[in-house]
Amino acid sequence: MVGISDMKRVLLLSMSAAMVLAIIGVSGCAADESPTIEAPEPAAPVESDATVPETDSDRVLVESKCSQCHALDRVWDASMDRSGWETTVRRMEANGLSISDEERARIVDYLSEQ
Repeated sequence: MVGISDMKRVLLLSMSAAMVLAIIGVSGCAADESPTIEAPEPAAPVESDATVPETDSDRVLVESKCSQCHALDRVWDASMDRSGWETTVRRMEANGLSISDEERARIVDYLSEQ
């Protein structure tokens, strides 16, 4: 007759074997279904300011400065007058944006006209 401790041992061995088989099965599947990662397309070169119309170079300036900290949707979705943009740009400078006086003027002018 089989005792309770023998039954526990058989049950534990069966469970252990099932777990090992499950782990082997899962790891085998994962190796076969690994995702393919493709390299991103290289960005198109940005033209120099000498060949880009003024508004385009101002847009490039806005995009390059504003996208350093947040998504550009926040910029394009905002609707402010000149005073609002001046206040916002100054606040961004207080938060770490590094721009010259000329860049500040170009950014505020461009955004005010949008």
